[in-house]
This record gives sequence, C-alpha cells and structure tokens, in this order.
Amino acid sequence: MDIIDTAPAGPRGPLLPRTASRVIGALGAVVIILAVTIGALQWWSAQSERPDRLEIVGIEQVGPFAISGDDLPQGWPAGLVAGALLLRLDITADPQRSTLVDSSGDVGAYAASGVSGVVVPAGERAQVNVVITPGDCGGIDTAQLSGPLMDAEGTHVPLATAPAQALRDALATLCPTPTSEPAISPRSARIDVFFRDRTLIMRVRVTTSANRVVLQPLDSVGFRGRGDQDATIEEGGATSRLRWLVSPAEAVGLQEPTVRVRAFAIVAGRAYPWLLDLRVPEGAVIPAPSRPRNDGVDLAEVAPRPAS
Repeated sequence: MDIIDTAPAGPRGPLLPRTASRVIGALGAVVIILAVTIGALQWWSAQSERPDRLEIVGIEQVGPFAISGDDLPQGWPAGLVAGALLLRLDITADPQRSTLVDSSGDVGAYAASGVSGVVVPAGERAQVNVVITPGDCGGIDTAQLSGPLMDAEGTHVPLATAPAQALRDALATLCPTPTSEPAISPRSARIDVFFRDRTLIMRVRVTTSANRVVLQPLDSVGFRGRGDQDATIEEGGATSRLRWLVSPAEAVGLQEPTVRVRAFAIVAGRAYPWLLDLRVPEGAVIPAPSRPRNDGVDLAEVAPRPAS
C-alpha cells in the first residue's frame, strides 16, 4: 500500500490573529485621514492669508522733510517750501486681477505724489512709497480723508481703519496749531467786464500771526481762480486783491455765491496751507449771460476795461 504524504512542503510562519489584522487596518486608515486633514489645514491656512480685496492695510511714515520747486503739488505757487512725509503703504491686492495705481494728487485736505503706474499683482501684498503734504491744515481733523492712491478708473484705494487714522496723525504732525490759521474778510468787490470776460475782483483783509501770506484763488462753482497774491504782513495784518473769472451761466442762479482761497501762512520760511471760503459781498452783482443785440454786438464787448 502506498502512503500519500499531505504535509506542507515547507514550514509556515505563525498566522496573525484576526483581531490584530483589523487593528493594523484601522491604524492605516487613521494615518491616511490625518495626512488628508493636515494637508487640508495647510491649504486653508495658505488661502486664508491671501488678500480678499484691494486695500491699504498698513502705513509706516518716514520723515518729515521739506519739499520745494517741482516737488510741490501741481498748481501750487512757485517759491514755497512745504513740509512733507514719505509713507510706506502696505497694500493687499484684488484676488482676481492686478491693479495699476497712481498717487491721488490734490484731494483738498492733503496732496499725494511720487507714484505713477505701479502694479499691485493679483492676490499678493505689495509695498508702495508715496509722498504727502498737507493741503488744508484746518480740515485734517474733520475731513473724510480719501486714500493717497487711486486706480486707473480714478477710484481711491480704500483705507482700513488703522491706516486711515495713521494718515490723519501723520498729516497733523506737519501743521502748526490751529491758532495760527489766517483770517480773511472781504472789504469790497466789483465785477470787471472786458469783452465777454467778467472778472470778480475782491479786496480782502488778512489777519495772521505769520510773517507773510501767499493767497491763491481757487476754482469754485461759477468762478475760476486767477493769479496768486503775496501779502506782506505788517502789525498782524495786510490787504490784498484777488480775482476770479466769472461763469455767468453757473453763477447767476446761486443764492449765496462763494469763492475759495488757499492761504499759505509762511512761518520761519515754511508754508502752511489753509482752505478758506469767502462769501461774495452783495454789492458785486453777478450779471446774467449776455444776449447779443439785433445788430449782433454784445455791449460787454465794447465796454472799456476799468483801470486797475
């Protein structure tokens, strides 16, 4: 009789209990879940740090220093020396598109310059340096300050709360105390007619503690400022003659015609600007838009110009 040997050909290792296999499988699943969770948290952290809108989120100031000549804001009288600061702006970008920014220029309370065609890349943070100088020392505390940068459409880049206050504080350091604000009062006014031009000529009295004052008539509704005037102060006061070109179509319907002046008070060689509004005296009657006679001759065209 043949005997068939059914024993295994070689030795076998010990078999893992079924419970141990389950534990190992569960641990593997936990490791995979932890890896996925950690990766998701890292992705979420990176995404949360990306900017979600275009905004100025930080301001660091450098200075102060003095500017003059071509560095003065556009349109300011030549020969002035004004205080300025360099601001290093921390900007978060629009997450979807890059933005081209420029300095915002003269916004009333202050003027910004030194930035032209700077690109803030989409979804990134950028630093931009801009120079600011006060434009109205009397309005810094109360004015709603626009940002020192604007995009290609002319919209100001928004300021976060902290940078907005930092901008206001920086401008305040460049201005003297409010008690040095010059006071201007109209003394007389008349309308000078020459050809079709009508010019408001107003004589004003200036009272100030400054050494001298430079007066700059500015544009306002119905009026266009003409010519800067340098007034030397004697015993705390001076008189000056200011001019505005009148637009009768705009000015004739105004109930209370008002013109604007920027007064630069010069103290120890430094110019401090103030924006002031002057009510046009009632004696200066604003003429209605001219209508030609039947022969086509406008009386304003043949009227002689009064002597200066």
